Amino acid sequence: MVDILPSYEYCSTYLLWNDNKEAFIVDPGDNSNNRLIKHIEKLGLYIQAILITHGHYDHIGGLKDIVEAFPNAVCYINVDETKVLSDPRINLSYFTGEKKLTFVPQKLVELVDNEEFEVCGFKVKMIATPFHTIGSCCYSIAKEKILFSGDTLFKSSIGRTDLPTGSNKTIDASLMKLMSLDDETKVYPGHGDISTLGREKKYNIYLNNLLK
Repeated sequence: MVDILPSYEYCSTYLLWNDNKEAFIVDPGDNSNNRLIKHIEKLGLYIQAILITHGHYDHIGGLKDIVEAFPNAVCYINVDETKVLSDPRINLSYFTGEKKLTFVPQKLVELVDNEEFEVCGFKVKMIATPFHTIGSCCYSIAKEKILFSGDTLFKSSIGRTDLPTGSNKTIDASLMKLMSLDDETKVYPGHGDISTLGREKKYNIYLNNLLK
Protein backbone atom coordinates (compact mmCIF):
# COMPACT_ATOMS: atom_id res chain seq x y z
CA MET A 1 0.00 0.00 0.00
CA VAL A 2 1.21 3.47 -0.86
CA ASP A 3 0.18 6.19 1.57
CA ILE A 4 0.28 9.81 0.45
CA LEU A 5 0.79 12.76 2.77
CA PRO A 6 0.09 15.77 0.54
CA SER A 7 1.12 19.31 1.28
CA TYR A 8 0.16 22.51 -0.46
CA GLU A 9 3.49 24.15 0.27
CA TYR A 10 5.86 21.18 0.02
CA CYS A 11 6.05 18.00 -1.99
CA SER A 12 3.85 14.96 -1.59
CA THR A 13 5.51 12.48 0.75
CA TYR A 14 4.96 8.78 0.19
CA LEU A 15 5.11 5.79 2.53
CA LEU A 16 5.20 2.15 1.46
CA TRP A 17 5.23 -0.73 3.93
CA ASN A 18 5.14 -4.51 4.22
CA ASP A 19 3.00 -6.81 6.37
CA ASN A 20 5.31 -6.24 9.34
CA LYS A 21 4.76 -2.46 9.21
CA GLU A 22 8.36 -1.98 8.08
CA ALA A 23 8.27 1.05 5.80
CA PHE A 24 10.27 3.38 3.66
CA ILE A 25 9.54 7.01 3.03
CA VAL A 26 9.98 8.93 -0.22
CA ASP A 27 10.90 12.63 0.02
CA PRO A 28 10.22 13.72 3.63
CA GLY A 29 9.53 17.31 2.69
CA ASP A 30 7.37 18.75 5.46
CA ASN A 31 7.50 17.98 9.16
CA SER A 32 6.15 21.32 10.36
CA ASN A 33 4.42 20.93 13.73
CA ASN A 34 5.73 17.34 13.68
CA ARG A 35 2.97 16.47 11.17
CA LEU A 36 4.95 13.83 9.30
CA ILE A 37 6.22 11.98 12.36
CA LYS A 38 2.75 12.07 13.93
CA HIS A 39 1.34 10.61 10.71
CA ILE A 40 3.90 7.79 10.75
CA GLU A 41 3.15 7.06 14.40
CA LYS A 42 -0.58 7.01 13.68
CA LEU A 43 -0.01 4.37 11.02
CA GLY A 44 2.22 2.38 13.39
CA LEU A 45 5.11 2.21 10.93
CA TYR A 46 8.80 1.54 11.48
CA ILE A 47 10.86 3.55 8.99
CA GLN A 48 13.69 1.46 7.59
CA ALA A 49 14.77 3.69 4.71
CA ILE A 50 14.43 7.12 3.18
CA LEU A 51 14.46 7.57 -0.60
CA ILE A 52 15.33 11.01 -1.96
CA THR A 53 14.34 11.85 -5.53
CA HIS A 54 16.28 15.12 -5.41
CA GLY A 55 17.57 17.61 -2.88
CA HIS A 56 15.33 20.68 -3.18
CA TYR A 57 14.22 22.06 0.18
CA ASP A 58 10.57 21.09 -0.34
CA HIS A 59 11.61 17.44 -0.64
CA ILE A 60 14.10 17.28 2.23
CA GLY A 61 12.72 19.73 4.79
CA GLY A 62 11.83 16.92 7.19
CA LEU A 63 14.87 14.74 6.48
CA LYS A 64 16.82 15.55 9.64
CA ASP A 65 13.75 15.05 11.83
CA ILE A 66 13.06 11.64 10.28
CA VAL A 67 16.66 10.52 10.72
CA GLU A 68 16.60 11.63 14.37
CA ALA A 69 13.29 9.86 14.97
CA PHE A 70 14.37 6.68 13.16
CA PRO A 71 18.17 6.51 13.61
CA ASN A 72 18.48 3.07 12.02
CA ALA A 73 16.95 4.22 8.75
CA VAL A 74 19.22 4.23 5.70
CA CYS A 75 18.98 7.11 3.23
CA TYR A 76 19.27 6.48 -0.53
CA ILE A 77 20.13 9.13 -3.10
CA ASN A 78 21.63 9.48 -6.57
CA VAL A 79 25.38 9.90 -6.12
CA ASP A 80 25.26 13.06 -8.23
CA GLU A 81 22.72 14.68 -5.90
CA THR A 82 24.49 14.38 -2.55
CA LYS A 83 26.09 17.82 -2.78
CA VAL A 84 22.66 19.40 -3.22
CA LEU A 85 21.68 18.32 0.32
CA SER A 86 24.42 20.39 1.94
CA ASP A 87 24.34 23.52 -0.21
CA PRO A 88 21.48 25.90 0.72
CA ARG A 89 21.87 27.89 -2.49
CA ILE A 90 21.46 24.78 -4.63
CA ASN A 91 18.74 23.15 -2.54
CA LEU A 92 17.04 26.59 -2.49
CA SER A 93 16.55 26.74 1.28
CA TYR A 94 18.75 29.84 1.30
CA PHE A 95 15.98 31.77 -0.43
CA THR A 96 13.02 30.63 1.68
CA GLY A 97 13.59 32.82 4.72
CA GLU A 98 13.44 29.68 6.86
CA LYS A 99 16.26 27.50 8.18
CA LYS A 100 19.13 26.79 5.79
CA LEU A 101 19.34 23.08 5.02
CA THR A 102 22.81 21.50 5.18
CA PHE A 103 22.07 18.12 6.76
CA VAL A 104 23.60 15.00 5.19
CA PRO A 105 22.71 11.68 6.87
CA GLN A 106 25.55 9.48 8.09
CA LYS A 107 23.79 6.37 6.84
CA LEU A 108 23.76 7.45 3.22
CA VAL A 109 23.86 5.10 0.24
CA GLU A 110 24.87 6.85 -2.97
CA LEU A 111 23.40 5.06 -5.95
CA VAL A 112 24.44 4.94 -9.58
CA ASP A 113 22.04 4.81 -12.52
CA ASN A 114 19.93 1.62 -12.66
CA GLU A 115 21.32 0.36 -9.37
CA GLU A 116 18.95 -2.01 -7.60
CA PHE A 117 18.56 -2.47 -3.88
CA GLU A 118 16.13 -4.15 -1.51
CA VAL A 119 14.27 -2.37 1.25
CA CYS A 120 11.40 -3.70 3.38
CA GLY A 121 11.20 -6.70 1.04
CA PHE A 122 10.71 -4.55 -2.07
CA LYS A 123 13.18 -4.63 -4.96
CA VAL A 124 13.79 -1.02 -5.98
CA LYS A 125 15.68 0.40 -8.95
CA MET A 126 17.04 3.94 -9.03
CA ILE A 127 16.66 5.50 -12.47
CA ALA A 128 18.79 8.60 -12.91
CA THR A 129 16.82 11.33 -14.69
CA PRO A 130 19.02 14.43 -14.53
CA PHE A 131 17.41 17.61 -15.76
CA HIS A 132 15.37 19.11 -12.92
CA THR A 133 18.58 18.88 -10.90
CA ILE A 134 21.91 17.26 -11.71
CA GLY A 135 21.03 14.17 -9.70
CA SER A 136 17.26 13.96 -10.01
CA CYS A 137 16.00 10.41 -10.11
CA CYS A 138 13.00 8.13 -10.01
CA TYR A 139 12.51 4.93 -8.02
CA SER A 140 10.88 2.00 -9.79
CA ILE A 141 9.36 -1.05 -8.10
CA ALA A 142 8.63 -3.09 -11.19
CA LYS A 143 6.90 -6.01 -9.46
CA GLU A 144 4.39 -3.67 -7.83
CA LYS A 145 4.14 -1.46 -10.95
CA ILE A 146 5.06 1.65 -8.96
CA LEU A 147 7.17 4.65 -9.96
CA PHE A 148 8.07 7.43 -7.54
CA SER A 149 8.89 10.13 -10.08
CA GLY A 150 9.80 13.11 -7.90
CA ASP A 151 9.90 16.26 -10.02
CA THR A 152 10.89 14.36 -13.15
CA LEU A 153 7.40 13.42 -14.30
CA PHE A 154 4.05 14.94 -13.35
CA LYS A 155 0.55 14.29 -14.61
CA SER A 156 0.59 15.94 -18.06
CA SER A 157 3.88 17.72 -17.39
CA ILE A 158 7.51 17.44 -16.28
CA GLY A 159 9.84 19.29 -13.93
CA ARG A 160 11.34 22.68 -14.68
CA THR A 161 14.98 23.10 -15.67
CA ASP A 162 15.74 26.72 -14.79
CA LEU A 163 16.89 26.15 -11.20
CA PRO A 164 20.50 25.52 -10.06
CA THR A 165 22.08 22.45 -11.75
CA GLY A 166 19.03 21.98 -13.99
CA SER A 167 19.47 21.40 -17.74
CA ASN A 168 17.02 21.16 -20.62
CA LYS A 169 19.64 19.33 -22.69
CA THR A 170 19.08 16.04 -20.85
CA ILE A 171 15.27 15.99 -20.75
CA ASP A 172 14.67 13.57 -23.63
CA ALA A 173 17.41 11.14 -22.60
CA SER A 174 16.09 11.11 -19.04
CA LEU A 175 12.45 10.60 -19.97
CA MET A 176 13.33 7.90 -22.48
CA LYS A 177 14.55 5.73 -19.60
CA LEU A 178 11.00 5.54 -18.29
CA MET A 179 9.42 4.46 -21.57
CA SER A 180 10.21 0.78 -21.13
CA LEU A 181 8.24 0.51 -17.90
CA ASP A 182 4.83 -1.18 -17.96
CA ASP A 183 2.03 1.11 -19.09
CA GLU A 184 0.06 0.12 -15.97
CA THR A 185 2.80 1.51 -13.74
CA LYS A 186 1.33 3.98 -11.27
CA VAL A 187 3.22 7.26 -11.26
CA TYR A 188 3.51 8.95 -7.87
CA PRO A 189 4.93 12.44 -8.56
CA GLY A 190 6.47 14.96 -6.20
CA HIS A 191 3.54 17.33 -6.78
CA GLY A 192 0.01 16.93 -8.05
CA ASP A 193 -2.17 13.95 -8.87
CA ILE A 194 -1.01 10.38 -9.40
CA SER A 195 -1.22 8.96 -12.90
CA THR A 196 -0.15 5.94 -14.92
CA LEU A 197 2.70 5.68 -17.36
CA GLY A 198 0.29 4.61 -20.10
CA ARG A 199 -1.79 7.72 -19.54
CA GLU A 200 1.31 9.92 -19.68
CA LYS A 201 2.54 8.31 -22.88
CA LYS A 202 -0.81 9.18 -24.43
CA TYR A 203 -1.48 12.65 -23.05
CA ASN A 204 1.79 14.09 -21.76
CA ILE A 205 3.27 16.04 -24.68
CA TYR A 206 6.83 15.47 -23.47
CA LEU A 207 6.48 11.68 -23.49
CA ASN A 208 4.20 11.63 -26.48
CA ASN A 209 6.83 13.39 -28.59
CA LEU A 210 9.32 10.64 -27.78
CA LEU A 211 7.00 8.09 -29.39
CA LYS A 212 6.82 9.92 -32.73
